[in-house]
Amino acid sequence: MIAPSQRATTLGGLTYYLTRAWKRSARFRVGVVIVSAITVLAFLSPFVVPYPSEGWGFVPINQTGEAGQPPSLAHLFGTDDKGRDLLSRVLLGSSTALLQIVLVVGLSLAIGMTVGVFAAYYKGTLDTVLNYIIEVFLALPAILIAVPLRMVLGPGLHVVVMAMVLTWWAWYGRVANVYARSVCEMEFVTLSKLSGLPGYKIIFRHVLSNTSPPVVVQAVTDFGSVLLEASAINFLGFGLPPDYPDWGVIAQNGFYYIMKMPWISLIPGLFILVTALGFSMVGDALRDEIDPKLRRRWRLWF
Repeated sequence: MIAPSQRATTLGGLTYYLTRAWKRSARFRVGVVIVSAITVLAFLSPFVVPYPSEGWGFVPINQTGEAGQPPSLAHLFGTDDKGRDLLSRVLLGSSTALLQIVLVVGLSLAIGMTVGVFAAYYKGTLDTVLNYIIEVFLALPAILIAVPLRMVLGPGLHVVVMAMVLTWWAWYGRVANVYARSVCEMEFVTLSKLSGLPGYKIIFRHVLSNTSPPVVVQAVTDFGSVLLEASAINFLGFGLPPDYPDWGVIAQNGFYYIMKMPWISLIPGLFILVTALGFSMVGDALRDEIDPKLRRRWRLWF
């Protein structure tokens, strides 16, 4: 785990490192371009897809001859096994991908940082109990939680989000707890306690604000991993419905036709790969800028 520098423990310091990473790291710039392109696609996809109804899963009537068409001018990404335009489904899938990432990481951060910071500040029995709870959830894979949730609640986005939040919050709780422990030992926190400031105000004004930047950087690095795990859950059929425009679902639809119609699984798979790579490049480059020791270690290899 990377210890943040003094500058990186403030929101202003995070902005400083974002600016410096953009100036100094080509990897960061490439990652930002990739993430920006996917984000633009996600917001514009409902308005620019050539076949909106097919993109949302509607199967064309009397178009059996369109099934399994390779990429062409009429269908740039070809059609799937049911004759639906693959370009429309993949573009709409970008919205689903970003929505899953934002919901999972956002909710996990909110829960994990709250638990981790409170445990670090109050210490004692509360710290012990909360850390035991974190250990339990860290040991649970999201796919194991998604299976019973799917059986009880049925398919849907809520299954994927709930299954992943129940496991990812513990990771951010552990990271926030480690950083918050060091912040709680600083002089300004001790002086705030001696001045009679209530504990919850100290937590939100001082501890949380100084703990959040390095944890947020870790969250950005995890965006790609969240996408891969969510896509895996949907690919295995434990999340979204079979006709939903999601990259994992689309890849699963083409899995049984991989030899005859490889583009059905290959194209959404490439989108997953490139998007995850973009998020990882942004997060890794930013983390390298924050930690000088890690940056020097990268220079030994590149």
